[in-house]
Amino acid sequence: MNVSSQKILIVDDIEDNRFTLERRLSRSGYSAISQADCGKKALELVKEENFDLILLDLMMPDISGLEVLKILKADPKNRSIPVVMVTAADEIETTAECISSGADDYITKPINATLLKARVTACLEKKRFRDSEENYLSKVEADKKRTQTLLKQVLPEKVAEELNSSGLVRPRKYDDIAILVCDLVGFTAFCESNPPEKVIDNLQEIFEKFENEIENSGLEKIKTVGDAILATGGLTRSLENPVQSAAKCALNLKKIALGSGHNWSIHVGIHFGPLVAGLIGKKSFQFDILGGNVNTAFNLCDSTEPNEIILSNEAWMSARSDLEVKSKGLMKLKSDSEIEVLELLNCY
Repeated sequence: MNVSSQKILIVDDIEDNRFTLERRLSRSGYSAISQADCGKKALELVKEENFDLILLDLMMPDISGLEVLKILKADPKNRSIPVVMVTAADEIETTAECISSGADDYITKPINATLLKARVTACLEKKRFRDSEENYLSKVEADKKRTQTLLKQVLPEKVAEELNSSGLVRPRKYDDIAILVCDLVGFTAFCESNPPEKVIDNLQEIFEKFENEIENSGLEKIKTVGDAILATGGLTRSLENPVQSAAKCALNLKKIALGSGHNWSIHVGIHFGPLVAGLIGKKSFQFDILGGNVNTAFNLCDSTEPNEIILSNEAWMSARSDLEVKSKGLMKLKSDSEIEVLELLNCY
């Protein structure tokens, strides 16, 4: 930093002393110099301006230099300002107390110009290093907060918190989880007949609304797969009835899709059961859910008609008193097993 821009405050009740200090500092290139003729005035100036160094006389009639020093060092906003005490040669004990109270250095009267320049330069250099370190730590803290925010955007909140606190996410098996898969009807054809900007804008617009509804319903968005969105109920958040919450969410997703500018239709499949979840990947990681029940939810979604919401019998049984459904009979899964499926009509 250019010395001419470094702000120095001289505090002394005797005008000649202030003039002598300012003149000698000016000869060394320091021009941003302020003066205070008492301790009270000095404290007022410190509140108004950011100083790089304070030359503080020890003996003053209103507030002693020692008291001013203690006030400065007690304030976290001002304690980093270097303070050089200006003392008489016979004030050794009080000068020692100033050093113990946080003064960075001292200089005795009469002022030696060479010694003054050396001590001022050394204190300002230390402050420059401290400021650089503080700026670095602030940047690290800001980067950390941005990382935490980003993690919470791409991972369920509890998973992001576990990753932040321990550096890893333990894989677990979860029981009684509602699994919801929602897919846009005809989006592939839409992609092929529209420019990329329009495709992404449309998908972003409706998925933002879908994500808000998933969040408001108490579910957790796990991931998007193309134009499909995968969410769970009861995985990292406690829900009284995960399937009921998933059913209400599905009905609202349908309303959102139909009310969108493109008037989208959706497929929705809801299943219920245990699954395994964990963080997959190293360089490019993703929190994911795995198991046959996840595959079943995707199979259910794939089998629906536009704007139809299908539940497995397991999902319906867990919330049957809260759902109005219509049986669609048996459905053969890709695994060749058959399950009863039901169309969701309403949720109470």
